[in-house]
Amino acid sequence: MKSLRPLLLLPLAAVAAQAYTLELELGKNHPTGGQNSSVVGLTVATQLNESFGLGLNLNSRGVTKGALDVDARTALAELTYDLNSRGGIRPFVGAGVGYSWLSGSGTASKSTLATDVYAGVRFALSENLDLAFTVKNTEFIGVKDAAGTSKSTINDWSQSVSLRLKF
Repeated sequence: MKSLRPLLLLPLAAVAAQAYTLELELGKNHPTGGQNSSVVGLTVATQLNESFGLGLNLNSRGVTKGALDVDARTALAELTYDLNSRGGIRPFVGAGVGYSWLSGSGTASKSTLATDVYAGVRFALSENLDLAFTVKNTEFIGVKDAAGTSKSTINDWSQSVSLRLKF
């Protein structure tokens, strides 16, 4: 039985070897046919391996399009693929799916499904700090009009700059 004890420590070593990140995001969004507003977000993530990362992105943005004027608070599970994980300049792509809570005028929807696809580039400022520039397309699916009779998908483009802390 003594020889099995070191095996119990293997799961702990695997968890300790994973890198965790915290990313603070600031940017501007541009709904198709709408007015610009701010995007503020926070992502907590972990590296699954050298190239893939899995994260939870929480963000808030205003969406104004025609009679629609809402604040959208969104939680998305995102999968990121690093195209060059070892260099000082690291491009990446990713996609996510989640849920958005809406408040404001012009819609009967209180919540909706949200998806996003994104691409960007990270620059290493130090061993534990990156600067990232990201372009993201977020879709809010099935948003009902004020009367609750018609559903539509709102397409929202954003660009942001973020600081990524690695632990």
